[in-house]
Amino acid sequence: MKLGNKNTGLVAVALAVVLLAFSSIHVVPAGHRGVVKLFGDVQDQPLPEGLHILNPLARVVDFNVRFQSATAQNAEGGTADLQEVFEDITLNYEYDPAHAPYVYNNFGDDQDIEAKFIVPALYESFKAVTSQYTAEQLVTQRAKVSTDIVQKLQAKLSKYRIIVSDINVQNFHFDPQFAAAVRQKVVAGQNRLTAEQNLETARVSTEQRIVEAEGQAKAIAIQAQAIQQQGGTEYVALEAVKKWDGHLPQQWSGAAIPFVNLATQK
Repeated sequence: MKLGNKNTGLVAVALAVVLLAFSSIHVVPAGHRGVVKLFGDVQDQPLPEGLHILNPLARVVDFNVRFQSATAQNAEGGTADLQEVFEDITLNYEYDPAHAPYVYNNFGDDQDIEAKFIVPALYESFKAVTSQYTAEQLVTQRAKVSTDIVQKLQAKLSKYRIIVSDINVQNFHFDPQFAAAVRQKVVAGQNRLTAEQNLETARVSTEQRIVEAEGQAKAIAIQAQAIQQQGGTEYVALEAVKKWDGHLPQQWSGAAIPFVNLATQK
């Protein structure tokens, strides 16, 4: 009986050692950092991805540091010209991996931070930026509006060690009648630019034709002067000879034939 109890005790000890060894091992998954808590205290250094052997009494929280997205549904704002505007905005962001323990210790895990801080910051930033633009400017300067919202968000979220990547802004939504009026104004502006471009093209084309006509007039004047200098009538007759096909006309009105005149003059 004593031997049996001894063997049972050894097995129990061995089992306890194995369980203790397994409890000391933790694998941090890809895209995360391990936040180590020991007796309630959060360790300053995060654990990188991979296998780690820890104090059996330590607890590890895997903090997500991958790119993530948060969406503000139907964000509402007011423009500088007192028009209501609505939009769904999606923010792409990530946490600075080196500060995962600090963020977790002060603000909670990534899901808590998104609901409590990130989404409200999206609504606030959208409202603050749209108030600086007219409704027409929101439509025509969409890229600048997006950049302004990103900068506003980065300032608000920096204390959470969040790195803002970009935002997705689809189409600003206004009152239907006002939206139609804005579109008509934008189209009218585009048509005006097109008309101005066409007018400029016509002006350039006209100037080119004038230059060509002036060139042709100068060429004709030079040619006429050359003809006079080279003998006048004789030069014209010589040019006619160059174009003669070898046949005399069968009918003529009595006008002098240059070829015959040349022969007569000889």
